[in-house]
Amino acid sequence: MFRRPTGVGPSSARVWQSERDSGEAWALVGFAGLVLQNAVFAGVVAVRLALASTAADGVGADTSLWALHDALFTLNGTFLALALIGLSVGGLRGGLIRPWHGRWGLVAAVLLLCSAVLAPLVIDHSGPLGLLGLVGRLMWVVWIVVYGVVLMRRAPQSPTARRPAAVRSMGSSRVG
Repeated sequence: MFRRPTGVGPSSARVWQSERDSGEAWALVGFAGLVLQNAVFAGVVAVRLALASTAADGVGADTSLWALHDALFTLNGTFLALALIGLSVGGLRGGLIRPWHGRWGLVAAVLLLCSAVLAPLVIDHSGPLGLLGLVGRLMWVVWIVVYGVVLMRRAPQSPTARRPAAVRSMGSSRVG
């Protein structure tokens, strides 16, 4: 049913194989979250550009644009949480990440989801509820750095390092 896409590294292949064997698609859920998160963040950037444009022109749309910006940025946590959940569960079940790393990602996802659900309160009232999203995003930074280190450590070896020792010694010996 699932085929390994071309260009997928050995770490991704490990998760892909594990999910295929169990009939799950957590990594695809995480990928969908990343795609949606990028799309919404493009909207956040577009609103920032509109804010810069209206401020220079003296147009009074700043209040509405800031409200839209804050709403999009807060709700963007929903898709970031979806990515954290999918990639954490997929990485855990595929044996790619350690249990503490998976739990860290899931806690960050819960904080981001809580922040998104409470978006009207977070936007309308300054207070400690805004810290949910901040802590969730800071935890995401730690999660993504650790995930990157895991993926780099499992990077494929160079072609010469993969060849058996007998083949390497034959290639380096000179006849002469």
